[in-house]
Amino acid sequence: MDDELKEKTGKYRIMERTEEDKITIAPIKVILGKKEYNIEQLCIRDAREWRRQVVKLLTELPKFTKTNSENPDEFADALTELMVKLPDRTGDLFFLYAKSLNRDEIEGIANEAELAKAFEEVFNTAFPLTVAAPKMMARLQR
Repeated sequence: MDDELKEKTGKYRIMERTEEDKITIAPIKVILGKKEYNIEQLCIRDAREWRRQVVKLLTELPKFTKTNSENPDEFADALTELMVKLPDRTGDLFFLYAKSLNRDEIEGIANEAELAKAFEEVFNTAFPLTVAAPKMMARLQR
């Protein structure tokens, strides 16, 4: 079914988590290399540490806005960090959360867009307020 949707639209279906999924701590479903995988949610302690790692990565993003293109070496370093190292570190964080997945196998069959979407699914589960806050604000504005 997903392959048919991909052929027709160029996209895979988005795997929205239902309220029941969230309450019952259902596994996070992701598609990598055209295969569906289940990722067990981390316990509170491990999730807390994982969130700290994500925040650490995110706090480094502002340095890229200060990069000066007049210095070719500095610009090349920043570009390498942003375009090569940052995606690799994001992948590291994904597989740190998705401990049960075989990273070597998945990296041999999946593409970057699938990994980005899978990371987004994990992120939204680990940071539930990033999804809930905008919805709550919209309700308050009615």
